[in-house]
Amino acid sequence: MSKSLDLEAFVAHVEAATRQAGYEVVKREEGVLHVVVHDEPMRCKLDTVYHAYLNSPHRLDDIVEAHLSALRSVPPPSPPPTEKEAAEALLPMLNRTELLEQAQQKEATPLAHRPFVAGLIITYVFDFPDYRAYVNEDMLARMITQPEFTFDAIHEYALENLRRRTTSRDYQTHGLYDKTMVVCETRDGYAATRVLLPDLMATWAERIPGRMLIGVPNRDFLIAFSDRDPAHVAAIAGQVRRDAAKRDHPLCADLLLWKDGRIREYRRKD
Repeated sequence: MSKSLDLEAFVAHVEAATRQAGYEVVKREEGVLHVVVHDEPMRCKLDTVYHAYLNSPHRLDDIVEAHLSALRSVPPPSPPPTEKEAAEALLPMLNRTELLEQAQQKEATPLAHRPFVAGLIITYVFDFPDYRAYVNEDMLARMITQPEFTFDAIHEYALENLRRRTTSRDYQTHGLYDKTMVVCETRDGYAATRVLLPDLMATWAERIPGRMLIGVPNRDFLIAFSDRDPAHVAAIAGQVRRDAAKRDHPLCADLLLWKDGRIREYRRKD
């Protein structure tokens, strides 16, 4: 029985097979092959593949073929978006201010943003079918090349794109009277961001008696409800705090208030 290959020898063997199959291998390092597929660099980690080989050394050829098959199945990159597609893909997205600090720590170009309320900021993304890209300050500067293309105009354009993506099917009304609630849980990354649409908030406020309180505990959840039932308010406020602490993409643990056509921070004395 032949001796099993160690990791370095295994990766070298896979590299040779990859080159023979016609792929360009840029380099090999510590169980990783850097391969060019469809003119794009790809990092192939072979640790898991190597463990499969150790479990069945006699299946080396099959394991290598599975690696090559995976490379062949990589789809070609999508063509760059047209100017119209890019414009229609521009959307606002709520985030915590911590996102700016994280970008700064990575020494990345600062993100284009504007303040909102309660420690939240409005950021902007190009939301394409295959990926989502944040708009940074360099990109914003390139977008603002004519007098009519101001930051405010771009903000309004992004809101209008979100408005077009929002229909009555995206939210549901529950409860009656003082316990009326409107809930948006679209799981598209923009449920909470719909709080930025004044016309939508005004429509919801017409359904809710008293003042309308709002919870945005995470990116994928938005709830609006009445302030008239203290027990109901306390229950929802507690759930908002828990969701903001435990759910993915957390936003705000505190409640917000719709007042005079604007979103404000909610305080009981308001």
